[in-house]
Amino acid sequence: MEQLIAVFTSKRNIGLTAIPYFATFNENQPITLHEHATPEHIRAEPERFSDQQKEMILLLTKISEHNLHRRYGKKESLKTFMDQLQVHPHFEKEILPFIDRTIYSAIYLLGQSGLKAYYKDGTFSNVYQSDRLIIRETPAQPVFDFTLTSEGLEYSLKVRQALEDNKPDKEFALLGRDVEFISRETAVLKIHHNIYYFKNIDSNKFKPFLDKSTIHVPMRQVDIYMEGFVSKCIRNFDVTGKGFEVIEKKEQPLPHLALIKDLKHLPVLGLHFKYGNRIFLADRLAPVYVEYVKSEQGYAFHKIVRDFDFELSIINRLNELGLVKTGDALFQPEACTSKKTATQMLAFMADWINLNKEQLNKEGFSIETNFDNRNIFVGKATLKVDSSEDNDWFEIKVRVQIGEFNLPFFKFRKNLIEENPEFELPNGQTFMIPPEWFTRFSELFDYAKVDKNSIRLPRSHFQIMERVKYGVGQIDKKTDVPKIVFPQVEIPEGIQAKLRPYQTEGYAWLNFLMENGYGGILADDMGLGKTLQTITLLQKIYDNIERQTIDPQEALMTPEETAEERAQQLSLFGAPAVKTFNKTGIPASLIVMPTSLVHNWQDELSKFSPGMRIYNYTGTNRLRSKDIGKIFQHYHIVLTSYGVLRNDIELMANYTFHYFILDESQYVKNPTSKVYEAVKQIQSKHRLTLTGTPIENSLVDLWAQMNLVNKGLLGSLAFFKRHFVQPITRHKAEDKEVKLQKLIQPFLLRRTKEKVAKDLPPIMEQVLYCDMTPEQEKFYEREKSGIRNSIYQVFEHKTPEQSAIMALQALTRLRQIANHPVMVDESYQGSSGKFEQIVDKLESIVAEGHNVLVFSSFVKDLELLQKELQIKKLSFTKLIGSTRERDKVIQEFNDKASIFLISLKAGGVGLNLTKADYVFMLNPWWNPAAESQAINRAHRIGQTRNVFVYRFLSSGTIEDKIARLQQKKSQLADVFVNNNNPLTDLSQEEILELFS
Repeated sequence: MEQLIAVFTSKRNIGLTAIPYFATFNENQPITLHEHATPEHIRAEPERFSDQQKEMILLLTKISEHNLHRRYGKKESLKTFMDQLQVHPHFEKEILPFIDRTIYSAIYLLGQSGLKAYYKDGTFSNVYQSDRLIIRETPAQPVFDFTLTSEGLEYSLKVRQALEDNKPDKEFALLGRDVEFISRETAVLKIHHNIYYFKNIDSNKFKPFLDKSTIHVPMRQVDIYMEGFVSKCIRNFDVTGKGFEVIEKKEQPLPHLALIKDLKHLPVLGLHFKYGNRIFLADRLAPVYVEYVKSEQGYAFHKIVRDFDFELSIINRLNELGLVKTGDALFQPEACTSKKTATQMLAFMADWINLNKEQLNKEGFSIETNFDNRNIFVGKATLKVDSSEDNDWFEIKVRVQIGEFNLPFFKFRKNLIEENPEFELPNGQTFMIPPEWFTRFSELFDYAKVDKNSIRLPRSHFQIMERVKYGVGQIDKKTDVPKIVFPQVEIPEGIQAKLRPYQTEGYAWLNFLMENGYGGILADDMGLGKTLQTITLLQKIYDNIERQTIDPQEALMTPEETAEERAQQLSLFGAPAVKTFNKTGIPASLIVMPTSLVHNWQDELSKFSPGMRIYNYTGTNRLRSKDIGKIFQHYHIVLTSYGVLRNDIELMANYTFHYFILDESQYVKNPTSKVYEAVKQIQSKHRLTLTGTPIENSLVDLWAQMNLVNKGLLGSLAFFKRHFVQPITRHKAEDKEVKLQKLIQPFLLRRTKEKVAKDLPPIMEQVLYCDMTPEQEKFYEREKSGIRNSIYQVFEHKTPEQSAIMALQALTRLRQIANHPVMVDESYQGSSGKFEQIVDKLESIVAEGHNVLVFSSFVKDLELLQKELQIKKLSFTKLIGSTRERDKVIQEFNDKASIFLISLKAGGVGLNLTKADYVFMLNPWWNPAAESQAINRAHRIGQTRNVFVYRFLSSGTIEDKIARLQQKKSQLADVFVNNNNPLTDLSQEEILELFS
């Protein structure tokens, strides 16, 4: 059976080297050598070899003639290279040392592994079992014997080899022995069939003793030898000596930490150990130190052996105290691993020293804090924070005590804003501002007004105030956004409804905001009862005075009242000629909403809170007067629309409302719009917004709405974009995400149906991919090719804003073709794969007795479907933007129609259509939130059946890519709560990708 062996043999110009062979052992016969073992054998049969065998093959292959030639002699043939090897320009400095190191590694491996090695004499053609070489597991040791006399110094060198099986060590001299040197750098000797390898001595030390037993050093050279050669031998080897002393000193090491620079010029803590007067870096490069001493009494050597067990215990102790190793003797606080600048790292180190200095001193450490020509202060630094409340502000005063210096806090403002920890003290020392101060105060300066004497922070930033007062705690963990529990509050008696547990919790949150003077965004999923929670809060406000029961029909004052009634209203500007319904003394509250929701709010208020009087300030016949507030004050609730508010803001801004509530507040997400400017002018004590989609297209939507209810909470729009929008959307900055979550968390309440309305039946969603018909596909590809060419030209000659607009127009055209080409070309005679599948599905579902909501982004799409439904005599009704009698259309569906055709914009909000148990989304829209709102028309409280949602996508079209874009926007909204041109946020490359 073949075995792997190593065969040592002499090679021309190299000397003794080794080759791995496959060999067969034959009884009383020479060993049969078959072939060299190579890396190719390992690759072919890896399971055939042990790890040590693989390592030996790879090592010895490095010094084969072919590999040496490949490495050092590419410009000449193999024969020429080997013939002229000894005159090669790199032979002495590179080639021989490389061979030596490799041979030494192979011999060390043979000694450790027990793999067999044999010697092949060049004068014989065969290898015999008697040629086996003995390579022991333990390296040999050099033994020096020095004798100092009045005539000089004599010394000898012997070899000591530890033997196995508890036999005594073998010690012998080299004189008279046949010695062959295999490796030169680190000595390896072959003596007969024994190979002796050493660890830290070269071959030249042994060569003089091949022909002599001792070496004599004359007296005139003794001093030089004793200080140099003898000292090194005592340090590195076993030495016996006469005529001088070797004194081994047992020193108790003392740990020493110093601020130093590493190879990258970054600050680190260097660990040293003091042994007497000698300081060692905490590595293992100098395990023994020898000090040469010459005196009148003679020569002596003080030998210090380092206590590595103690040193290791100190290293472990530093790990326990929060340091991590960056090198053999270099450490830094764990927090430094994520910091990039040298100054920031130095601040963390100074902070670590400050925190641990007392304990380190107790444990015997000495500490050096001079760094880069600066004296780093490591004394005690304390903060004293005083605060008080003044209306809408926290008044904050901070004093800083650093050693003997008492300093005003405003002196540190610039450093904290610029994240610069270095602060020069009056005595010239450098105080490194603790990292905890940056966490504690950095946000303060983002939102506070600061002068020399005080700091004023808006009360809405109570979380920042908590951090400033009490410092950094568990709340500041990177991913820890705290959950605030609000005190329970009783449901007011005037509410004619039973609130669900999550609605009670939402009401308690609203009450918490009101009592503490904060605004909020109630952002529950559509259908979870945001209206009822809000009405409950309003009822509590107006329920603290004797209530009166009012007929629901009487409770509403509408603009369509008679001229006589309007005259009565006008008389209110003088004396109260009509009954005052609001006797609480609390001003009226204003609720603003899309026009389509006014009727819904009227119904909900009359149903849930019949005791409150409502004034409907809408319609063309509404009373427009600068004194309109004199009418408002006699009512509890004023309802109006966004359009009326924008047009009548000069009149409505004259009255101070108690609560100002915006429903579907995403309508005011554009901070540059006229309606947004109008909303900002309304005066009120409290503010609240209601929306299921606080983020539709970008984080600016969130800023716009939060700025209305808690002005300044998120800073200016420019600050918000720079500080949050860009880092989060462009760089996926997780720390900014968490910081923004913490800022908005107390003021934004978001619950999903899946989490709180667990009694709702499940919703099943399915994407139906529709193949285009051949004629539709041909039409689509022709249009796409033309559009793509024109878009390239647009990007070359138009601004990014103009390019985005034109790209959106082009994409809209492709979306319409994906639905049905006739939407863009009435002469088109073919069909549409998606349209046919929609009609087939509708017929089947209606035949089974189900009811369907059909949503489309395009009115033309619904009109095409309407014609087909009329032909097939399927009952339907339709709601689009131009529909005037919305209530009538909704009632018609609830009473008799099976199909409700709805445009996405007209029917996305304000509808309760739980009759339907199927929802068709005919085409994907840019904003997934709009689709979710549409689905929630059917999947809301009151629904008792499973809801099935079908999303229709034309395969291989722009609709596929819109679906992927939806995913990206949905993820952004989910992080924080959960522009009508979505392309404005995309790069040119991303837009062109949509047309690819």
